[in-house]
Amino acid sequence: MRKIAEMVGVTAPAIYRHFRDKDELLNEIIVAGLESLEGYLQPAFDAGTPYERLNRLIDNYLDFALEQPKYFDFAFLVPSRNVRRFAEEIARHDWKTFRFALEQVALCMEQGTFRKDDAMETAIVIWAEVHGLVTLFKMERFGADVGQFRQIYRRSVDRMLAGLKP
Repeated sequence: MRKIAEMVGVTAPAIYRHFRDKDELLNEIIVAGLESLEGYLQPAFDAGTPYERLNRLIDNYLDFALEQPKYFDFAFLVPSRNVRRFAEEIARHDWKTFRFALEQVALCMEQGTFRKDDAMETAIVIWAEVHGLVTLFKMERFGADVGQFRQIYRRSVDRMLAGLKP
């Protein structure tokens, strides 16, 4: 906490007036990052079909990761004792964008765009795919060319989504 206080130009006791400990401060940063992510994902709500909405969510997730790298890291790559289980976090913080993605997956299954399966597990598979690709890019496993990575990302996502079709 002293290092954080020094970085932001305040005293450690000043931080403790607002946050009980480092975990509470970290949780606030994580929540802010997830709220920022929701802002990026919100425009996907207006796309046409469930499949188009899902694709827009996937593309906007990449935009968030590239444009808000610190929030991305805090939200998804920094361990926190306060953020343990994804499903519990969805319920506790009302992460409407993940629920929205889950609904799109379920609708894709109902409409026959995807084969029938467990919608929650399928949504997690999709998220794991895009999250894994982004994380590999952040670790420079694809090089540093953002344009080239966007192409790899899109082709990989298209292959994965094709594998969910009947």
